[in-house]
Amino acid sequence: MQEIYQDRIIELAKSIKLSKPIANPTHRAEKNNPICGDKVIIDVTIKDKLISDIHLIVRGCALCEAGAGIWKETAIGKSSSELYLLRDELNDYLRHAENPCNDKFKCFEPVKKIKNRIECVLLCFEAATGLTVINSD
Repeated sequence: MQEIYQDRIIELAKSIKLSKPIANPTHRAEKNNPICGDKVIIDVTIKDKLISDIHLIVRGCALCEAGAGIWKETAIGKSSSELYLLRDELNDYLRHAENPCNDKFKCFEPVKKIKNRIECVLLCFEAATGLTVINSD
């Protein structure tokens, strides 16, 4: 278990606690993992079809928080359609691939051995594929 909770995972998890609300989010998504009780709420601002600002509320384990942290790092500047690709790349790496398409995902290498924890890491990525408009100003 010690190798899972390495410094980078802890750093990513802590970064979520520093997430500040954004004034006028344009899109929101929510996802629960009923098996472990993790929950993610995502607010984003999309300008010119790209994500420009993100606020996350995560109630979950350190791996869920770290997954949300890496999502926040990788989603800024992406279009909503690119979020599917991010999810698929991380999912493929955690379940099948030897090397990640995105080097930022390497910190999750130890999770690959514990299949039931993969969903924790992916929760925010899954939620983000369901962003809905909440403010179209």
